[in-house]
Amino acid sequence: MRVLLLHAGIADRRMWARQIAALEAAGHRVAAPDLPGFGVEPLVPPTVDYVGFAAGLLDEPGAVVGCSFGGRVALELAAARPDLVARLVLVAPGLASTEWSEESQAGFAAEEELLERGDLDGAARQQAAMWLAPDAAADVRELTEAMTVRSYEQQLPVDGQVRGVWPEVSAETRLAELDVPTLVVVGDADLPELHALAERIAGALPDAKLQTIPAAGHLPSLERPDELNRLLLDFLQ
Repeated sequence: MRVLLLHAGIADRRMWARQIAALEAAGHRVAAPDLPGFGVEPLVPPTVDYVGFAAGLLDEPGAVVGCSFGGRVALELAAARPDLVARLVLVAPGLASTEWSEESQAGFAAEEELLERGDLDGAARQQAAMWLAPDAAADVRELTEAMTVRSYEQQLPVDGQVRGVWPEVSAETRLAELDVPTLVVVGDADLPELHALAERIAGALPDAKLQTIPAAGHLPSLERPDELNRLLLDFLQ
């Protein structure tokens, strides 16, 4: 099966290395791009269409796997182009309407303050501490910080110059219509609001199941890759 992996907003395609290997070993054909503004993919003014970008990578119906921001893109793609999405996996999905707790908002404010001071490394460390489980391995933290710094380097030079283009009718308002087999995954150490959102999405979709990965924060693909791989391979077989 064709599998498209869409990374989180604090990451890039490198977060999927273990999943790419496992999926390809099982015979799947995998694409794991850097989204515009991440990794090696530049963010070019004046607009960016993440859903259109993802759709352009599928030449036939396939499985779309998205984490966090990538989960939002995957969900919008399933709503806008159901002809391209045969299966859907949402890992710690985010939505435009996510209501953040005061603690999370304080974390975002701390990141912004560090960025305003030009401390990209400090901002990346703060974000890794916010999103990863407390016992995440040192190499996972280092990679997450490196990916986050890279996203800053891509995005900050064009800050305020690029407008995101999204479908006029959000997938959030059409969840009950998205009749595609869906797996929703969340790490048990992820933020409480992400747990609530995962439960809401899984409950609203007609054909969805929710799985929790123990001892994982916001990036199970890095924190608990074997557990996520088992879920993916079982779901896609």
